[in-house]
Amino acid sequence: MTDNTSYYLAARNWRMRAEETRTLAEDMKEAEPRAMMLRIAAEYEKLAEWAEENSTPFWLENKRSQIA
Repeated sequence: MTDNTSYYLAARNWRMRAEETRTLAEDMKEAEPRAMMLRIAAEYEKLAEWAEENSTPFWLENKRSQIA
C-alpha cells in the first residue's frame, strides 16, 4: 500500500471504521468503555485525514497516465 491512490481508498476505509466504532459506542452503557471507543473513533478519523492529505484519487491518477 505505497502508492498515493491506495491512500485515497484507505481513507475511506478508516472513515467507515470510525463510524462503526461510534455506533458501537452509542450502545455502551458504561462511561469508560464508551469513552475508549470514542477515542478509537477519533484516531481512525486522524488516520483518514492523514491518508487524504497524502493521497491521489484514482480518477486523477488515471488522467495523469493518459496525458503522459
